Amino acid sequence: MNTPQNILEKYWGYTSFRPKQEEIINSVLNGIDTVALLPTGGGKSVCFQIPALINDGICIVISPLVALMTDQVNTLNEKGIKAMEIKSGTSFQQLNILLDNACYGNFKFLYLSPERLQQEVVQSAIKRMPVNCIAIDEAHCISQWGNDFRPAYKNITVLREIHPLVPFIALTATATPEVLQDLTKELKLELPNIVKNSFVRENLSYQVHKVDDKLYKIEQLLKRSKGAAIVYVRTRKNTIETSKELNSIGIKSDFYHGGISSEEKTTKLEAWKNGVTPTIVATNAFGMGIDLAHVRHVIHIQLPESIESYYQEAGRAGRDGEYAIATILYNDYDKKIVKKQFIDSLADAKALKLIYRKLSSHLQIPYGEGLNEEYSFDFKEYCTTYSLNTLRTFNGLNTLDRLGIIQMSKQFGRTSKIKFLVSSNRALEYFNEDQLQAVIGKTILRLYGGIFETTTNIDLQLIKKKTNQSINTIIIALKKMEKSGIVDLKIHTTDASISYILPREDDKTINRIAKEVNRHNDKKKQQVLQLIGYVENDTICRSVQLANYFGDTTANPCGICSVCARETVLVSKAEMRLISEKILQQLETTHMTSRELTETLTFAEPKILKVLQLLVNAGKLNIGIKNEYYLV
Repeated sequence: MNTPQNILEKYWGYTSFRPKQEEIINSVLNGIDTVALLPTGGGKSVCFQIPALINDGICIVISPLVALMTDQVNTLNEKGIKAMEIKSGTSFQQLNILLDNACYGNFKFLYLSPERLQQEVVQSAIKRMPVNCIAIDEAHCISQWGNDFRPAYKNITVLREIHPLVPFIALTATATPEVLQDLTKELKLELPNIVKNSFVRENLSYQVHKVDDKLYKIEQLLKRSKGAAIVYVRTRKNTIETSKELNSIGIKSDFYHGGISSEEKTTKLEAWKNGVTPTIVATNAFGMGIDLAHVRHVIHIQLPESIESYYQEAGRAGRDGEYAIATILYNDYDKKIVKKQFIDSLADAKALKLIYRKLSSHLQIPYGEGLNEEYSFDFKEYCTTYSLNTLRTFNGLNTLDRLGIIQMSKQFGRTSKIKFLVSSNRALEYFNEDQLQAVIGKTILRLYGGIFETTTNIDLQLIKKKTNQSINTIIIALKKMEKSGIVDLKIHTTDASISYILPREDDKTINRIAKEVNRHNDKKKQQVLQLIGYVENDTICRSVQLANYFGDTTANPCGICSVCARETVLVSKAEMRLISEKILQQLETTHMTSRELTETLTFAEPKILKVLQLLVNAGKLNIGIKNEYYLV
């Protein structure tokens, strides 16, 4: 007999469920509409996958995250469970084949984006499918108050009309009370069973430190910490630079971002999981679908965009239930940067009209056309051609994607790669046979060292500039070298693809979404300010602050966060007087940071930091823009 326990053990190898999982599974098995509100790492996917495996038929999964869909489908297939996803860019012929397979091929899971669900051919096929469950992942996206509202989510209710007796399960990790109320209403859930796990992670110590030397602080944190660690940064460039800095001080690390190849991602991920490279420095894309239970430390050295984002990323620590730490390191400059990056760079309706109109011109789409066509897209070239601000344009394109105007397959940073398969002498002999090949080939050899030993990224635009040849000519020459067995080659001429979900109508298109754009921008501003408020609030327990944000008002002080730990530092009156005297004495002639004071004085660091705070509160000290203390 197939029971939830048997399925869990057979496919996942576990003998017991995580908190609330079994309650949610039984709710779905009983045919009840269910909302599963579980924190990051709480095992949400199992809550719909097990009921779908027990019952006959197929489960329709709606998800906005392409990477997560792909990861879950691959994981299910590896377990011998038939699952498929329908990606953007699928041709009409391929789409029909996939839908027929889903109808008649004994598949258990069909993953779709909310935008794909809008197609009549998809809806028609779903009518023919023996659907046993409908799962809506990242369900907060349906709420106008959600972190990533997507209008296409509002059309999910068409599934209720197609299969009125099939239970819905809505899953999310970051729903505030207003979002929870909104998504229940928008999905038209019928007397739903709302199952919530506490937002409190009792084993997770939330730390926030205002520091001037982040590298020194990371060294302090990681050199005394065992187990895997994630260091989050905002840009790909920072992943590389920070990893180099950590390696230089003896912390073995590697970098990970969306621009590296699939092979590199797999290699780096396995090395991290196996402890060969204990620390990974990554952008916030890292972690999606990655379940490593023994992450002991998550460190943000640049501020995230919202409390929702931070809670999810920090939640990747300590999933095994053992003690773990989530740390934010910041300074005043970081607050300016996060405002600039997430508030000042927002594209309003006027900016979106320009971005959309220029995009249509760039892709040569006539007015009234473009529907469901896919176009290769070079983001850098587009911004350069029209002198557009890259950050605002990137945010604008994301907004058009999120609001269902276009669909963008993002592969920014994807580069062409080449490796010479023959010796340098053989390559030079080959070049002597063709003058054009010689110009291009020798230019590449001059520009890139080590190209005979390892696969190397090459910049076609740079080669174009150096050789004065067109990109097309360069590609033809490289492919000729490849055909002759001289090089191994992977050519990428664009870094994204764009599909128009609606035909081009310029300003009319944007006018329809203008109010939503303004509301979304206001929400983004509010989220940034709430995040800044969180890092600056050093009087209320960090865990309590996060729980309260998500509507959990029953949380008690954790006793292990940076606020609680500071309060438990005991400093006698005699110690306080002595430490105060020494600090004031040091600051009589110069300004000093907390780190410099800690290294100079012989007292315990927590006691020095507590006395510094007391002296600031008493008006005896101030802190300058370089985080240096000075006498008032």
